[in-house]
Amino acid sequence: MKKHLLLLSLFNLFYVVDSFAQTTSTEQGFENIVNLPGWVLSNQSDPIGETSWFQGTTNHFVAQAGDFDSYISANFNNTGGEEGSSGTICNYLIMPDLGNVESVSFFSRSIKASNNFNVYPDRLYLVYSPTGEINTGNCTDGFGDFTEILLIINEDLTEEEEAPEGYPLINWQQFSSDIMGDGRIAFVYYVEDAGFYGANSNKIGIDTVEWTLSFPEPQIIFTAGFE
Repeated sequence: MKKHLLLLSLFNLFYVVDSFAQTTSTEQGFENIVNLPGWVLSNQSDPIGETSWFQGTTNHFVAQAGDFDSYISANFNNTGGEEGSSGTICNYLIMPDLGNVESVSFFSRSIKASNNFNVYPDRLYLVYSPTGEINTGNCTDGFGDFTEILLIINEDLTEEEEAPEGYPLINWQQFSSDIMGDGRIAFVYYVEDAGFYGANSNKIGIDTVEWTLSFPEPQIIFTAGFE
């Protein structure tokens, strides 16, 4: 018995159990875009227009969920220009620093022209900064620290009504991407030949952004101290 007590005293054996592996989802519904803790809005369009990201409006379409105007939107006025000339929309909506993100999903849509016939194509990128830095590019030459492209809606700026051929025009559609990293994620509204006089760009909405965070697998660590 004394030997057993002596061994316990010498080794002072104990263990620590890490937290169990788990995932937790959370979301942003854009009820009030003035209050978006950790989010960064950065319009790098050339030339800069009258609008950036703005609260959803009900005159074109309503939110995917929640109050009718509870979505975030951007439109052709993100870029300006002289009469008869177009611009390039390059408008960033950067998500907060969330830690180790496993996946992200969101809903998005666009609209037809006011005559309900013509289509002015829109495009949206989902990009990732592995370092977590959020320096933006001008889109034409790259996306700055956001060096990885996760997803593109309507890459070729087609006039088709449904993704993936085009931007969903009639109804909200959900998109998703796996991440598996602890960098930063951004939405980029990127459209060339855009603006009031351009052949492309109208209005887009983003709603119900959901993300899943990943936690470590459980570990049992045995530590022996010799005292």
